Amino acid sequence: MDKKVKGSWLIHHTNKLQSQTNQNGYQNTYIAGKAGILLSAISANNNTTITNQRLHTLAEAANINTAFELPKLLDVLRNRELIDTSINGVAVLGVTTSSVLQHTTDLFDSLSPTKHENAAIDLAERASIEPINGTDVSEELADIYSLARLEIGQVLFDAEQIGFIDVENLGKGDKLLFNGNLFRRETTQKIKLVLDSLSTSDQAKLNELTGALKIKACIPVDTAKLQLGEILFAKVTAIGLFDINVVSNSTEEVGFLTLPSAFSKYSCSMVDDAFDLAKAFVSSITYGMTKSYYARGQIQMVDALLSALVRGERVGPVRAIAEDYKILELKGVVEVKTGEKKGRTGPMLRLLKKEVGELALQAIRQGDVSEHSLASLPSAAVTRFNGPEQNRERIRREQRVTSPKATNDMLSVLRTGGGF
Repeated sequence: MDKKVKGSWLIHHTNKLQSQTNQNGYQNTYIAGKAGILLSAISANNNTTITNQRLHTLAEAANINTAFELPKLLDVLRNRELIDTSINGVAVLGVTTSSVLQHTTDLFDSLSPTKHENAAIDLAERASIEPINGTDVSEELADIYSLARLEIGQVLFDAEQIGFIDVENLGKGDKLLFNGNLFRRETTQKIKLVLDSLSTSDQAKLNELTGALKIKACIPVDTAKLQLGEILFAKVTAIGLFDINVVSNSTEEVGFLTLPSAFSKYSCSMVDDAFDLAKAFVSSITYGMTKSYYARGQIQMVDALLSALVRGERVGPVRAIAEDYKILELKGVVEVKTGEKKGRTGPMLRLLKKEVGELALQAIRQGDVSEHSLASLPSAAVTRFNGPEQNRERIRREQRVTSPKATNDMLSVLRTGGGF
């Protein structure tokens, strides 16, 4: 498995493990994933030194306990020669988002992970390619990792309970396994199979929505629900046919849809950590284009702005910079500091993760993201961004309560349709 893909699964699994009361059996996964999350938060394209105060702020924003977890994770990263620590702060030795995932994999492998942990990663990868039969995959993994029947049964039980995979019960003890990355690669054939499983009316609705997303990139959730209807919307979002992204502030929470493969022509769709950063970046930039007013610092030449940031220049000073990019500051994507330019003094913006800016710039230039994309963003500065997996999981839980077998038809046709 490619190191970046494996690293993204480690981050994915760690995000799931964080909701558990303990991580028994998956300690190596958790340590490596947490170290990767921290490294992503504090790293930049160039060597950089951050203060202890900034370190603790970024760690807290990344859901890392600064009293217990942070010291251990710093030791781990220092031993891997990825950071240097001093009494005043931490020096990060030039790490990109992609290399974070590779370092996460290397760290995990160095910890002598258990067969259960490796099998859980393999299981997640297989379930992202196509829905798989639980009995078939358990036999295959048991052979590969030399696991006894009870052991492989525990791996599948853990994966379901923790959330590494989703499960649809087919009856008579048979299960179909999948996860939210089904439509991040090789999407054309999979979408066709889903469409073929629907009624003519539902096919037309889904085709219309997909066509609109290819033009606008993002569509408000309320609009999509109105277009598809509640039942069809729940079915297609539960299996990950669309990504649901949520931006929030102190006054409201707004969701919008994107295609899971929207950025796939620029990078590997499986590396979902980078995509969440890019989506958060595009969300904040689009807010500045659509919601801010001129005197406050409305963005009027987005291509020029992003190009300057990618070149490493500071932009500003305008008042909006101090307010509109808080979520990007907390994710370590940008830095906001007071500076002076052309005789004016005020908040200045600098891009710390160049590849995230490049991804957003290419998307805007190609038309996948436009000034119309996020027209429903809140009217106050965005302070929180919930990525696609978190929102799909919520929809999935709601669907299980109301209609446990609502997605079986789509998953079954993906399983039996072939062509993957």
